[in-house]
Amino acid sequence: MIPHSRPSVGKLEANAAARVIRSGIIIQNVETTAFEKEMARFLGVRGAVAVSSGTVALALALRALGVKEKDETLVPSFACSALAHACALWGAKAVPADIDLSDYNLSFDDAKRKMTHRTRAVVLTNSFGAPVHVKDFLKLGVPVIEDLAQALGASAEGKRLGGMGAAGILSFYATKLMTTGEGGMVVSNDPALLERVRDLRDYDEKPSGGFHFNFKMTDIQAAIGRVQLKRLPEFLKARRRLADFYRSRLAHLDCELPVAVEGRVYHRYVIRIVNGQAQQTLPEFHRLGVMARRAIHRPLHMDSFSPGRFPVTEKAWKEALSLPIYPSLTPAEARRVAQACLNVFKTR
Repeated sequence: MIPHSRPSVGKLEANAAARVIRSGIIIQNVETTAFEKEMARFLGVRGAVAVSSGTVALALALRALGVKEKDETLVPSFACSALAHACALWGAKAVPADIDLSDYNLSFDDAKRKMTHRTRAVVLTNSFGAPVHVKDFLKLGVPVIEDLAQALGASAEGKRLGGMGAAGILSFYATKLMTTGEGGMVVSNDPALLERVRDLRDYDEKPSGGFHFNFKMTDIQAAIGRVQLKRLPEFLKARRRLADFYRSRLAHLDCELPVAVEGRVYHRYVIRIVNGQAQQTLPEFHRLGVMARRAIHRPLHMDSFSPGRFPVTEKAWKEALSLPIYPSLTPAEARRVAQACLNVFKTR
């Protein structure tokens, strides 16, 4: 079975982790600080703060922006549930809005409709690596958080994502564009916001009162992350090469392929079975030895019972199918994935 995702780690990462272990200093220390500086330099932002996960990165960015109980944050419904959990940590509410079918990103028009006097922020997910034009959403008049969990290294209007909004957040989970196993990061051009995040991620030797917790990254993770960041350009190039291969082999199928917009990266290769049912194809793919999956588990508005209509999100949920795409996918495996698509959709 060709897995849907597979991390690209090896001897370089193992050696980096072993070096830190041999040093005897494995907690948050010099490796973490170096990782933060290197990531800030890569993204062209003033600073970065490493934390324990991408969900935590979003939660702390929201808190640093002043989000509190009963506040609202606009998010795309076609997204991971981590967005809702991060808001819930502060007693705030994630308000889902519909998406654009072309790139599965948040619809500006629907986000504008969902704004209330309690809206304090908007999260842009850059779904599956397709960049959002942040300037449009700045017009909403609330802080914009750029979620780069699926789009690290992507760019819009010739500039890397991460520094256009109030903050950017990253995830280094095993299935992301680069990994530290678990882990995340907040990036920003606002020194005060970064300092608030640094304060929130640690609980020890703090003045009494106020929320603090242990949200730190270890130096073992950071050492792995530094290696992965150096390898990220080759990772992105390999993903782009696979996307080009899929496009050439699948172009004649009755499916919508990912938009090849300038500046995008390919965290996922999501095709859309127009007027079809993605769920019904999964057993056929599995029988052919390919672990294809639905693009997301379930839209957020279905879990939160949010009022209103989400026709585009629900259409995408029914029709969108995610194929394996990652640097360690071999050419032979890529050919098997493409052939499985030809077999499945020829049968259908």
